[in-house]
Order: sequence, then structure tokens, then C-alpha cells
Amino acid sequence: MLECKQLIPLQELDLKIDAAKKQIEERKQKFLNMQKAVTEEATLLEKKKALLKNIKLRKSKAEHEAEDLNNKIKVNDMKMQNAGVSPKDYAAFEKISANLKKQLDEQETKILSDMEKIEVLTADIDKSTKVVAGRKEHLEMVKTRTSEEIIGDKKQLELIVTERNQASLKVNANVLNKYEELRKKKKGQVLFGIESAACPKCGMGIPAGALSSIKASEDAEACDNCGVYVYWTGPRE
Repeated sequence: MLECKQLIPLQELDLKIDAAKKQIEERKQKFLNMQKAVTEEATLLEKKKALLKNIKLRKSKAEHEAEDLNNKIKVNDMKMQNAGVSPKDYAAFEKISANLKKQLDEQETKILSDMEKIEVLTADIDKSTKVVAGRKEHLEMVKTRTSEEIIGDKKQLELIVTERNQASLKVNANVLNKYEELRKKKKGQVLFGIESAACPKCGMGIPAGALSSIKASEDAEACDNCGVYVYWTGPRE
């Protein structure tokens, strides 16, 4: 059996402390998750900008190559138009010209493809830039609000801890030690009020003899299955 009359209000304070700590951690985690999401969006935006830069460089290179090919085609055409060119040389120049024009077509196709990509990517970057800027601004607002909320939570937590420490002074040292050891082991609530023959923690049924003993006492009895303590809160005969 465990004397629980003074432990019940102490546990209520401990549960409030647990809830306050959980709320602080949840606020922190919520902000960190939001911060991570904004950072990932900003990183993605930078990757898009880097990709746009590479495509522009690639397009510029293709344009220079196309210009060079055009010049080569002009020079080759001039050679073909030379009055003294032989049929054999003319055929060779035609072959060179066809090859140069094929290369030019390939470069122009690449240029057109990159122009489309640049247009789409530029629009996407402009939109993403505005979105990221807005979310960064919102993140700063959330950061300030979260910081203020956590400060308030911590002040409230300090008050509860003080009240809890004062309440613990009224509890027998041995009883308190047993309760705190069990709380540490179970990591939460260890005292449960019952009005039926079942443990609220594990759902296991309580034997009739043990239930009669619990009903007849103000103290708590350990559950044989999970080890928490239960005490009677229902009507007594």
C-alpha cells in the first residue's frame, strides 16, 4: 500500500509541470520545423538561380558557336562561288557546307530550347523569390512571438515548480522517495483513481480481494500487471 492523500495534489502539480515542459518543447519544435522548411525553400531557390546561370552560359556558348558556324558557311559558300573551282572541289565544299549547316541547326535547336527554359525558370525564380521573402518575414514574426510565449511558459513553470517543492515538504520522505522513483520509472502519472475493477493504465482487471482492500483504505495499491498505484474514488459501502 502507498499513502496517497498528500501525493495526489503533488502529482497534479507534477503533471502540470510535465504539460508545461511539453508545451515549451512543442513551441520550440514547431518553430524549428518552420525554420527548416523556409531554409529548404531558400536553398532550392539558390539552386534554381545557379541552374539559370548555367543555362544562360550554355546558351551564350551555343550562340558563339552558331555565329562561328555561320561565318564558316559564308566562307565556304564564297569558295564554292569561285569561278575557277573544279567539280570535285565544288562537291567537297557542298559536303562541308551540309555538315556545317547540320551543326548550325543543332546549335540553333539548343539555343531555342534554352531560351524556353530560361523564360520558364526566370518566372519561377521571380515567384519563388517573393514567396521565400514573405516566409522569411513571417518566420521572424513567429520567432518573436514564440520567444515571448516560451518566456511566459517558463515563468508559469517556475511558479508551479515552486508550489510543487513546497507541497513535497508535507509528504513523508520515504513515501516521497518511493513516489518519485516510480514516477521516474514510469515517466508520467503513477497514481490513478478508480471506480471499477480495472487498472486505468494497463486495463488489467483487479482481483476481488485486492479491490475490497482498496475500497476499504484511503491508500493506493500497486497494480500487479503494470506497477502503477490505484486508489478508490467511487462510492464506499
